[in-house]
Amino acid sequence: PKKVLVTGALGNLAGKICRNLSDQGHQVVLLDCKPHQMSHVADLRETGWENHLKGVDTVFHFAAQNPFPHATWKDSIASFDMTANVFYAAVAAKVRRVVFASSNHVMGGHKEEGINCNDAKMITPDTDPFPGTKADVPSKIDSTPYACAKLYGERLARSLGKLTGGRTSFVCLRIGWYRIISVAVKSD
Repeated sequence: PKKVLVTGALGNLAGKICRNLSDQGHQVVLLDCKPHQMSHVADLRETGWENHLKGVDTVFHFAAQNPFPHATWKDSIASFDMTANVFYAAVAAKVRRVVFASSNHVMGGHKEEGINCNDAKMITPDTDPFPGTKADVPSKIDSTPYACAKLYGERLARSLGKLTGGRTSFVCLRIGWYRIISVAVKSD
């Protein structure tokens, strides 16, 4: 069992990660901006929470100012500040691995170009990022600010991983969503 720290621990996905890690016997340190009996309160935009990294093997960074695609530029700047603070603090504390919750919206601009259509090329690991998914459901959404904060986090992770010579490794997960498509099937 390892000691792991989860930021944004009271959120939906982070909460699931916390339960799974705990069920596997890991010691889980929960950080969130909201008070809760199971977590430590931390404003990741500021300093003073870094002591929670002592002895931590892995950080799961899920915290964001506004964890939804309709985040404003102000929200996204705050989210990137949190990400930078967590990454730099993890490197300083000699954390072995940081897992960053990025987003499929980092590639969302390709949707506007029709890259996800049947006759378009596939998005691969070599496809350049193109932040920003636009949608009209339930109202107009442009995820560009949210996606840019995630992309900047990915780029910082890559730079810090190289800078540390891999002593702290970074894994960026582009978390997505799925859409159920109903298909009419004619029965005989």
